[in-house]
Amino acid sequence: MEVLGPVREAHFSVLKAAVIDSGLCTRCGSCVGVCPEKALAFDDPLGRCLPQQVAACTSCGLCVAACSGQEVSFPQLNRQIFGGPPRSALLGQYQSLYVGHAADTAVRSRGASGGVITALLLHLLEEGKVDGVVVLGMDEDQPWSAKVRIARTAAEVVAASQSKYSLSPVNTALAELEQADGVFAYVGLPCQVHSLRKLQAAGHPGAAKIAYVIGSYCGNILHFDAVRSFLRNNGVKDLGQVTSLQYRAGEWPGYMRVELRNGEVLTLKKFYANYLIPFFMVERCKLCVDLANEFADVACGDAWAPVYEQRGLGWSLVMGRTERGAALLAGMARAGKLTLQALPEEEALAMHSHMLDFKKRGAFLRMEHRRRAGKAVPEYGFGPEHIPWQRRFFERLLGLIFWVCSWRVSRWGVEHFPLRITGRLFELARVAWKRLTRSTKRRGLNQAQFRTVGADEKQSRIRQGR
Repeated sequence: MEVLGPVREAHFSVLKAAVIDSGLCTRCGSCVGVCPEKALAFDDPLGRCLPQQVAACTSCGLCVAACSGQEVSFPQLNRQIFGGPPRSALLGQYQSLYVGHAADTAVRSRGASGGVITALLLHLLEEGKVDGVVVLGMDEDQPWSAKVRIARTAAEVVAASQSKYSLSPVNTALAELEQADGVFAYVGLPCQVHSLRKLQAAGHPGAAKIAYVIGSYCGNILHFDAVRSFLRNNGVKDLGQVTSLQYRAGEWPGYMRVELRNGEVLTLKKFYANYLIPFFMVERCKLCVDLANEFADVACGDAWAPVYEQRGLGWSLVMGRTERGAALLAGMARAGKLTLQALPEEEALAMHSHMLDFKKRGAFLRMEHRRRAGKAVPEYGFGPEHIPWQRRFFERLLGLIFWVCSWRVSRWGVEHFPLRITGRLFELARVAWKRLTRSTKRRGLNQAQFRTVGADEKQSRIRQGR
């Protein structure tokens, strides 16, 4: 109980006012998953995807305690999980750091990058270390929609390979876990893991059954309207025409691939499909400060570096954060199930410097802007000591771009422009933008200093609108 303490009584209306209505909901799914009365559900899962009350609330307070939207104390979670502050201010705590891939070529080629997460889950099941795995697959009845499930066979794990880039409240699975027998592994995004760790500290029976937490890197998630826009651009207005949707099909880095009932196949290169991000990114993602899934046992992300991108096939950056996670990786490498090579921290930082800057500095600037506008912001218990003025100016420019892209006319325009031209233009613009802003984004990033924010300072900041 070190992090949450006793769960206090609170009605769902408290969560709705403080988190949902204020734009802080991460859609992690925990409030729905832990509700003992099944009084909560997600409205419009392929739209706003927000929790709502559908039956009588008993004011147990579990939904408020589980929430990852309003407050996640990084200093407290670091003490809870690792016993102290992290090894890296940007990457979090880790005991081992690698670049590598699954040794099984079929697993590697099917994964989003190197197939490491799938290989880990298969190993845990095969060795009897877990009885099931919480994964996000695609719904057989609605193949355009992701669906969380507890996989208990190798085939079910493999079927859930690859990333899903639309809102998916994975922690709704906590309700099923609470009733299930056994020990489980779990795959989640940072905000989902934040909530899970809070619930484990509070002794929630479903969360307590999760022995291995596998986390993927996450820069942002998109509203499902991104998929709809892609389909409409290709003349598809009825989701019922879709028989298969993959976000990272084919050889790494992959491509969006949609199969239709008439046999037609729609594809778009991964880097071209990124044009959807500024138009359909979930606003709450702009306030998240965790790219590298800092509280997982094992964290994995794409190894974005020319030396690996040019090789193709799929490469992952892999971190063993806890003793359990590091031992799992080392054991699988010895058994020949993973191909891993040690990676210096500087290279790991360089692979994701753009998004680390977006999270570790940009998010705090965006929160600062919201405070001044009188809007609610999440509390993380820490903040940067100093952000250069050049980076502050850059954030204003980036904010302007996101604002323009949020206009309805902008979304309409990009939806009616030829996709391959849009994708190519976006890729060229992305490369030019990275070169243009490289020095601004990286200036002082690796030397960034952070400080713990105490309760008194938080209250003072709230009163001053900062």
